[in-house]
Amino acid sequence: MVVAALLVIAGGGWLWASPYLTLWQLKKAADAGDLAAISAKIDYPAVRADLKAQLRERVGRDGGSALDKLGAAVAERFADPVVDAAITPEGMRALFASAAVAEAARPGAATGGKAGEMRVRRDALGRFALVPATGSGPEVVFGLQGLGWRVTAVRLPGARLL
Repeated sequence: MVVAALLVIAGGGWLWASPYLTLWQLKKAADAGDLAAISAKIDYPAVRADLKAQLRERVGRDGGSALDKLGAAVAERFADPVVDAAITPEGMRALFASAAVAEAARPGAATGGKAGEMRVRRDALGRFALVPATGSGPEVVFGLQGLGWRVTAVRLPGARLL
């Protein structure tokens, strides 16, 4: 019975602390320029597919003038190569090298909601997101894969693109 209680406590502690450890590891790898360590924590195909789907959905919304529709058609054509070029180890390194990520890697940090600050938001037992403390901006979503966390999506803010 004592062993079971200790396992539950240890598992709960790991589940609480592991997102912060993951962010700290990503920040450390980004600062060192260790692209292999960064890549190990990012599911590139999932992130790219999610971003492409978000962009297609946003530019494909009904309504607007003929010029809006033309702009949407052009934007859709260029969305895939832009996403492929942006979601790379170097691009993700730039994201995780920021001071905002270092601050968010500390439990309880960035609660003031200042511009440029990030915080951890828990969405489920197997998912958390690195979100702007102000609540406005893109979110980096992590999913639990095995015993580690990996970036599985980048959610764009809700504003219309065109």
